[in-house]
Amino acid sequence: MSKSLGTGMNPLAVIDAYGADAMRYGLMKMASSQDVRFSEGAIDEGRKLANKLWNVSRLILLASEGAAPEVRPHALEEHWILARLSQAQRELERLLGEFDFSHFVDELYHLTFDDFCDWYAEAVKGRLYEGDADARATATAALERLLALLHPAMPHVTEEIWSNLPDRKTRLIVAPWPEAGDDSQAGALARVQEAAEMFRRSGVQVPLEGEELRIFDAVVRPDKQKAGAGNAAVEIDRLRNEIARAEGMLANERFVQGAPADVVEAEREKLARYRRELDALSN
Repeated sequence: MSKSLGTGMNPLAVIDAYGADAMRYGLMKMASSQDVRFSEGAIDEGRKLANKLWNVSRLILLASEGAAPEVRPHALEEHWILARLSQAQRELERLLGEFDFSHFVDELYHLTFDDFCDWYAEAVKGRLYEGDADARATATAALERLLALLHPAMPHVTEEIWSNLPDRKTRLIVAPWPEAGDDSQAGALARVQEAAEMFRRSGVQVPLEGEELRIFDAVVRPDKQKAGAGNAAVEIDRLRNEIARAEGMLANERFVQGAPADVVEAEREKLARYRRELDALSN
């Protein structure tokens, strides 16, 4: 923003339009370099995150019917989300310690939107409505942990939701910072998530059983998307071609030695994923 060029903006007008939490989130999102460019899109992203958090909190609080927060994981999605929250917390603490606010809020965005709302809430919703006491207590506890992690970036909406949780003894701003727990099951939904990605891309459904199939059906809803409409043979050919391409790149010493380390590592991760998907389809 430049006063001489007349490109300044009134922060109060932005807060009126998007909310104080969205403004705070957006400014943290922009704080990635010394050459900062004001982005209204980053603030709108904060508004969408606050709305998403409010809606998922309302779902859990209404469906849990006043269940006190207590970690009593029983199903796969509960073990997974608790591990993901712990894994994310360790990364968030590292980013805060380095004053890396841009990546801090980006981690929060994906934890909330992708993991908590799109996967966990959708997977556990049926059990909440069925009156599963363990699911209700664990969902409230997981929401409690998420609010604490989001609080530095979005203090107002998290404080308001926190006040509606049962058994509140203090405000969130003075509540103890949670301790990160075991994150060994943070990859427990990898097969289901890869199956969902393949189905959405190609219409081909990887065979799943038990808890994985239940979660896949709850989140992806294949019955509404013409399950089985994809061509498995075409997808197998595509994966074989991708594997051959990735293997060729990684066999090239000039690429491995000359490309940035993160690019090489990303290619290795792609190759591992392609192999897993091909194995799942072939079997």
